[in-house]
Amino acid sequence: MTADWPRFLDDPQSIYSLYDEGPDLSRCDLFHMLADERKDSITLGFQTAQTPERIRPEWREKEYNSFTFYLFFSGVHELDIRGWANPGCKEVSIRRKTDENLMVTITSEGSSATFRARTVSLAAARVGLVSQAS
Repeated sequence: MTADWPRFLDDPQSIYSLYDEGPDLSRCDLFHMLADERKDSITLGFQTAQTPERIRPEWREKEYNSFTFYLFFSGVHELDIRGWANPGCKEVSIRRKTDENLMVTITSEGSSATFRARTVSLAAARVGLVSQAS
């Protein structure tokens, strides 16, 4: 997927204030998926070595080599999950359907998840140090 997903956010500036283009979700490690049936929501957590081009003031004194962020999807329906296996890197696609709902597709070998959602927002974002595998 191209890095155009921030345009679907309730507040696209939450990512565009950090990046000219958002990180490519398919190149991020999708390490977290929480489906909450009480709120009809799904939260996806991503981590990437593609650190922000512009940083928040509270991050200026930190050492970092990674960016972690969570996308919160609300009004989720038509969830379909078939297997869920490694690797953490999966193909992730977010697009707007003609009915104004978002269509989210997550796939990798042996895994797939699809769902529709009314909205998506950036729930949390932070920089940090992650050990690099050799």
